[in-house]
Amino acid sequence: MAAVPLLSYPVPHAAVRFGLGLRRRVQALADWMMPAEAALWDHLAGMQRARLAGVLVTSGLADAIGTGRHDARELARRLGLSAEVTLRVLGAADAARLVELDGSGRVRLARLGGPLRGDHPRSIAAWAAYQTSAMNLAAYGQLEGQLRGGEQPSGHRLAFGNSIWDYFAEHPDEGARFGEAMRQLTTIDVGALARAYPWPRQGVICDVGGGIGTLLAAILARRPLARGVLIDAPGVLEDAESFLRAQGVLDRVTRQPANLFGGIEAQADVYVLKWILHDWSDQSCAQILGGLAAAMPPGARLVAIDQHLEPDRPSPISSMADLLMLATCEGGRERSPDHVHQMMQAAGLTPGRVRHAGLHMLVEGIAPAESRSAT
Repeated sequence: MAAVPLLSYPVPHAAVRFGLGLRRRVQALADWMMPAEAALWDHLAGMQRARLAGVLVTSGLADAIGTGRHDARELARRLGLSAEVTLRVLGAADAARLVELDGSGRVRLARLGGPLRGDHPRSIAAWAAYQTSAMNLAAYGQLEGQLRGGEQPSGHRLAFGNSIWDYFAEHPDEGARFGEAMRQLTTIDVGALARAYPWPRQGVICDVGGGIGTLLAAILARRPLARGVLIDAPGVLEDAESFLRAQGVLDRVTRQPANLFGGIEAQADVYVLKWILHDWSDQSCAQILGGLAAAMPPGARLVAIDQHLEPDRPSPISSMADLLMLATCEGGRERSPDHVHQMMQAAGLTPGRVRHAGLHMLVEGIAPAESRSAT
């Protein structure tokens, strides 16, 4: 399979919506050609298709198949799997267009299943494993309870009695899988996001909750005179050292441990919140934004990056991301640019421009030119 280049330039939001809309119309046409109950039967198999994708990753099958064609029974033997069950699972995966299984029992990954390989250039293997994990399935199982009781507590809290962040602290393997999933998805979009905003050519860029620095490193690679501050939990920042060194930017990044709700002290020209606000309720976002606004020097800018979802315009991708936030996070949701600007304004920031990179919106807030101490 030929390597697929990573998305390097921002795609207009309208173009992405058109492409998704066209795909949806084609799918609707295919459904129209079948009896409604038959088309619905196929839709209801979506849970099984998602679980198949996840188990191809967690069982090691996707990586073992790789880019070649292999005897399924031999793969099962090599991975310590039941040969009979492996053939049945791969048969269902063939029906789901994830693999191609021939009559002699030889299998290869189909184009759709290719990104389930860990070494695929646009791999979302960790995301598939996380999205279809027993933890998330249990959270989604509480959806009726949320329909009757409201968005909070989250489905995760209803299922496990704690927040997803506390759960990750108690189950570090699950937390590590989540972190890897976030890194994989960021890697796919990082080139476009690094070009979608006029990051300063000099000065300091602070990535708040930036993980190991995937986005920050991409920005600094395009801004060789700029410096960075990476803020996250101490353990995450330890993991960031080797990554930042490999990217050649370690000497330009200060790693600063901090809590989103504990106050940010870093001084920067631009602050970044990527995939942070959508994890939290409006009330929690007010705390996060208020703490940042208090730390921002006069004229500094804040860029919040999340998926764009208008309340009256469902999206095949953003609406599903919104459902994930509902199920797993306390009050989390995808928002519109106006919604984010309202929260920024309440925190004392002046709304700035809105830019897009595909489904992602980059919403800007600007600290007042006059310092708060002077007022």
